[in-house]
Amino acid sequence: MNSDVSQLVEVVKLVPLFSGLQPTQAVALLKVCERRALKAGEALCRFGDRSEKMYILLSGELSVRTADDTQIAKISPVAPVGEMGLFTDEPRSATVVAGSDATLFVLGKYQLEGVMRKNRDMEVIISRNVIATLAQRIRQSNEELNHLRGLIADQGAPTEEVTEEDI
Repeated sequence: MNSDVSQLVEVVKLVPLFSGLQPTQAVALLKVCERRALKAGEALCRFGDRSEKMYILLSGELSVRTADDTQIAKISPVAPVGEMGLFTDEPRSATVVAGSDATLFVLGKYQLEGVMRKNRDMEVIISRNVIATLAQRIRQSNEELNHLRGLIADQGAPTEEVTEEDI
């Protein structure tokens, strides 16, 4: 494997969804990825769009915006964008715009499914990573809800703590 491919394999393995993949599995993913360039201000995806692709930001910066164009986050390399949509079929929950010129890998849902069908070990690793990511997001949401409940309680309103069992 040449050094450029080795570097790209390491980049792919930094994405939580692909954590734990063997180099040959990461190469199989890279073979079905496309490279895409965005100009500053160009939209990568829009709120409500179908979620059929995920992206890995290689360079540049992305701005995540709500439906009313309020910026809610900035994304820096090396970060995934839209990965959960490949598994949930939910529409995009935000608009993502290039904050500067950016380079990304694009991985389509059907390309990912095809690679995983050919390599069941990879499918197991990615499935476990999806579960871990979703569990982490649920825990984080619960913490945020409980924090907000605490703020409300400080104002004198009755509250109830949310636990993972409540979900």
